[in-house]
Amino acid sequence: MTTTASPAPSGSRAARAEALADLRDALADLLRATVGIGLDQVQQLAGSFDVLTRAKNSLLGAVLGGLRAGAAGDNPIWGAFRGAVTAMSTSTRVALLLALVLAILLLPVTVVLLLIALIVAIVVVAARS
Repeated sequence: MTTTASPAPSGSRAARAEALADLRDALADLLRATVGIGLDQVQQLAGSFDVLTRAKNSLLGAVLGGLRAGAAGDNPIWGAFRGAVTAMSTSTRVALLLALVLAILLLPVTVVLLLIALIVAIVVVAARS
């Protein structure tokens, strides 16, 4: 035995349309709230990045410089070095520059001392044999 569906009364259609409108409004409110929460999180993350970039920490500067250079397609090692130097204070930069200049000036002296030590070692080995 088959039954045929009777057409729904017009009051039921109106109730269904009203329920769909309420559901649509509820979903729109949910979407607005979700997007608002997401935007708040993004703003909080951006604020924490601002704090990180303002910090004068050489290690943090090196990490951020390396990440920035890697994202730009450059050498991350060079970017990390530049980031670390940028995060240093002026007095630390001057001390680093003086240490590099001193190392360059003393390099020939170090090479001569190593050559003298090598000659002495060769003479000692030759004298023992």
